[in-house]
Amino acid sequence: MAVAAVCGTSGVASLFSQAAFAEDAGIADGQTRRFDYAVLQAMAHDLARQPWGGAPRDLPPTLANLTPQAYNSIQYDANHSLWNNIEERKLDIQFFHVGMGFRRRVRMFSLDASTQQAREIHFRPELFKYNDAGVDTRQLEGQSDLGFAGFRVFKAPELARRDIVAFLGASYFRAVDNTYQYGLSARGLAVDTFTDTPEEFPDFTSFWFETVKGDATVFTVYALLDSPSITGAYKFTIHCQDTQVIMDVENHLYARKDIKQLGIAPMTSMFSCGNNERRMCDTIHPQIHDSDRLSMWLGNGEWVCRPLNNRRSCSSMPSRTRTRAALVCCSWTVISPTTRM
Repeated sequence: MAVAAVCGTSGVASLFSQAAFAEDAGIADGQTRRFDYAVLQAMAHDLARQPWGGAPRDLPPTLANLTPQAYNSIQYDANHSLWNNIEERKLDIQFFHVGMGFRRRVRMFSLDASTQQAREIHFRPELFKYNDAGVDTRQLEGQSDLGFAGFRVFKAPELARRDIVAFLGASYFRAVDNTYQYGLSARGLAVDTFTDTPEEFPDFTSFWFETVKGDATVFTVYALLDSPSITGAYKFTIHCQDTQVIMDVENHLYARKDIKQLGIAPMTSMFSCGNNERRMCDTIHPQIHDSDRLSMWLGNGEWVCRPLNNRRSCSSMPSRTRTRAALVCCSWTVISPTTRM
């Protein structure tokens, strides 16, 4: 697939618009670059024609050696949130620190959709509160290319206390239900999940956030996906409703090489034990899981629900129940679960 993108602007009007964007950019401190979804598709297309960049670079020791407790004590400073300078805002975004197992340095950009100008948000220690994490911030000085591990979304009236959406690690993302509980996670892509080779976990390596208006409860974020086998351009339109979060996801994928198994719109959860497998729960906890059953709408129109168990091998639905489909470009919707009593 050939994707063309026209880049660059000129003229006095462009200079004025870039200057205005610079004044309102908040924590974004990079140079302005033209960006839209067509540009992102061209980036992913061109990236697929190049060798994969390899595993993440080593982090400074003070971050690489963090314990889970120490990592969780690092907090983003809400005074430096992405849209902190927008009055009467309904939404806001904070970033996750790199460290521990989150070694991939993810780049973040602020995007003015009206001018199609984007500026990078570079890492700097003053964006975070390190509390009792024991981080030697001297090792972080001058490390503007550290990037971030991911981001999370907040909604009024909990603009700094309770997140409702999180993108963190590889291509994982998830949203809360109407009780502010996280459960099932979605993934941008699944590659070779159960083959005779190790599973491949693509990464979201860059995000672009369209700046919202003050009263907006819907926003758009773009993402670049990369892995040894494939690249992708993603567009997330995220509807932050009162009782649920709905994400409309559009993607364009570009393969670097042949792939045995490709999972489009995969969902991931965790299950150790539940009511139907008490033998696995050798603790004081009656159940240990994020999800305990799988509900499916089959290709023949039937709804089925299956309890989860902890098998030693992979299982799949019989072929007669599978939906046959041909897919070139994917557009899909993720709806956060709503608690049912």
